[in-house]
Amino acid sequence: MTGRKKTPRTRLHRKALKLFKRVGKRHAKAAAVGTLAITTLSLQPVQNALQEVRASGELHLVGISSPSTFYHQDGHTHGLQYELAQQFAQELGVKLVIDPVESPQRVLHAIRRNQAQLALTGLTSADPRLNRLRISDPVLQVQQQLIQRQGEFSPESAADLANRTIAVVAGSAEARAVRSEFANVPGLRLVEVSQGRSLDLLTLLDEGKVDYVSMSSQDFDAYRPLFPNLRDGYTLANPDAVSWVFMKSADQSLYQAAQEFLARKQADGTLERLAAFYSNGDAFDSYGAKSFNRDIAQRLPRYQGDFEKQSAENGVDWRLLAAIAYQESKWDPDAVSPTGVKGLMMLTQDTAEMMGVKNRTHAGQSIRGGATYFKRILDKVPASVPEPDRTWMALAAYNMGPGHMIQARKLTARLNGNPDSWLEVSRNLRQLAQDNRRKGKAAPDVGQALHYVQQVRRYYDAIALNTSFERDDARMAALDYRIRSSENLN
Repeated sequence: MTGRKKTPRTRLHRKALKLFKRVGKRHAKAAAVGTLAITTLSLQPVQNALQEVRASGELHLVGISSPSTFYHQDGHTHGLQYELAQQFAQELGVKLVIDPVESPQRVLHAIRRNQAQLALTGLTSADPRLNRLRISDPVLQVQQQLIQRQGEFSPESAADLANRTIAVVAGSAEARAVRSEFANVPGLRLVEVSQGRSLDLLTLLDEGKVDYVSMSSQDFDAYRPLFPNLRDGYTLANPDAVSWVFMKSADQSLYQAAQEFLARKQADGTLERLAAFYSNGDAFDSYGAKSFNRDIAQRLPRYQGDFEKQSAENGVDWRLLAAIAYQESKWDPDAVSPTGVKGLMMLTQDTAEMMGVKNRTHAGQSIRGGATYFKRILDKVPASVPEPDRTWMALAAYNMGPGHMIQARKLTARLNGNPDSWLEVSRNLRQLAQDNRRKGKAAPDVGQALHYVQQVRRYYDAIALNTSFERDDARMAALDYRIRSSENLN
């Protein structure tokens, strides 16, 4: 029996079957590859926040540049919070990247949207605006105070605030504290300024538009050089703190690393020493603030051009040169010390001759000699020392001699400390003085040197603050605020 011829339809069916088989094989291969890829990915460890920071090589910090957080001047950054965050980044083995913004609202916006890993808000830990964020243990303890004008009535109890006006930032910890503590004071009025800043409140007070301002002791201490007619007054009952702020999420790895870091810095005294170094002490008490503001207005303009000229020639911030001169002579070109140093920069005869200064009481020559001498010392500080430690070490060497600073760095290294850290080197200066005296060698005047560095730092920040601050009448006129009476404080 002869077979029938295959029809075209039959051939088409067989071709289709072969095609489906080939396609099926390719899909099977693709599925196998996909499964392998998924399995490989699933085997890769998921990085937590701390690991991501280390892998990226950067720790991103967002904050408000201010005297109470960090200063950015002449290409360098310093400040208590900056130095602490820098140490934290160094421990993590990453670079600290700072994004300065203008208001607490912008800081909160950035940290809530994970645009930074660490925030310096300038707000105290109890501030309601920090709700739903993760707050570290205290970096700095502060006290809420009522600030008032000099010469005005100083309250001794809550009852003394009857019929008075207190200004606060709306929604702040200060606003909540005032409402809680003074709710029963008859006639008290609370002015709540929306989107306000510490400078806005202090300006309102300085202009006599309110009786008191409530803010943290840290904030007022930082801005006191601008307001010589203001003083701290009544202290509120409950203390508060300044802390680091993180985004609140299930991943607490970076937060826990920060907590452990802060605990160590609290235990070894770093927090206390940083707080002391960056405080203004009594430099701007009632008398000091008035003298400084008078000298800024009357004396500095005569010599600012010389400071700026030497800044350009030596590459040193003119405000730092001005701060050195203010610490040395209060910008008095005729100043003379009992030991024979003279002039605006108080140069010794030997230093003046070395720097080519013929007349130490000539302001321009004195500034040139002092700036050139300081730059020479600054250049001798090893390149491994970062800013701002480099500046602080150069200032100490300028005061007590470069040889003592070299010895102090060597001693710090022998004691397994960091010779590139001013905080650690300064801690060993007293040990150096004791060792030198025991060996019959010249010993540095440690107390004088430490005071000198701190005072120059204070004047440096105050000059920068004063020369950059301008009262913004338009902003003050546009401030949005509402007034609550004592009956409506709760």
